[in-house]
Amino acid sequence: MRDQQSEARDDGLAEQAALWVARMQSADASASDRQAFEDWLAANPAHNDAYQEMAALWGDLRNVPLAPRHRRSGSKRTALTIICILCLGGLSVFLSQRTGLIDRLHADYYTAVGETRVLTLEDGTQVSLNSDTAVETRYSEQERRVVLLRGEAFFDVAKNPQRPFIVDNNGLTAKAVGTQYAVRSRNGTLPQEVQVEEGEVQVETSSGITRLGAGDVVTLDAHGAAIVSRQDVATNTAWREGKLVFSGQSLRQALNIVAQYRHGRIIILDETAARLSVSGIFDLRDTDQALRILETNLPVTVTKLTSMVVVVRSR
Repeated sequence: MRDQQSEARDDGLAEQAALWVARMQSADASASDRQAFEDWLAANPAHNDAYQEMAALWGDLRNVPLAPRHRRSGSKRTALTIICILCLGGLSVFLSQRTGLIDRLHADYYTAVGETRVLTLEDGTQVSLNSDTAVETRYSEQERRVVLLRGEAFFDVAKNPQRPFIVDNNGLTAKAVGTQYAVRSRNGTLPQEVQVEEGEVQVETSSGITRLGAGDVVTLDAHGAAIVSRQDVATNTAWREGKLVFSGQSLRQALNIVAQYRHGRIIILDETAARLSVSGIFDLRDTDQALRILETNLPVTVTKLTSMVVVVRSR
């Protein structure tokens, strides 16, 4: 039988391996880091085995069995999964915060995570900034151009046919004369999107030009193709009123949106939980309360591993 000392030693090795996986996945891993990693692998054949196991867990956490047949190995595997989640969560938060800082340095206006803001531009256009959003204004005599550097913004455009209003976002432009519409940059699992509440908007991407009317939404898929649908734009943009409104969305979709308003990550461990239907109105200023309500009303368990990592799973 394995004794507690052996198990503790294995857990320590697993933690080392998880940290190396996290470090080697980082874009800023240095040559000295890679050499130290090679030295660590060469020090003991068990190091490579531990690293390969952690790398596999890192690659697809959703496939980790949550109710393994062997209690001891299952406990260890769950512990290793948690270590991986912590490393992945911390790394992704660090990288996203660093990117956000760069965008804010270039921005004329921005919001922090969890903050929304309404501002009025020099031509009278009102702009509502969603959480973690940054915009740059480039006005000229010929046009009014706003660059959406990150996040999502809703524009209530002041009419001026001689100076078209254009929102520019990473290869997508949304042009209007006088209208109300929202533009969202690609944000993690949330796709790049334009939603029109009133008026008409011309959206141009690498795949062509699409004209949208009130209630139309264009979403860019992973290949950049424009998909047009009809949606309740006022409900989708209820964040302007401090609310998140869901009507039959999957729990995965709902949590992807909730995650915009808090630091860190929300991770769903199984597809059964991810596919649950969510309907309700939540206060975006209190995402902890939103998570508690979801846990109360759905067959899921919500576990806060750290202040930056929340795990959701079926119960």
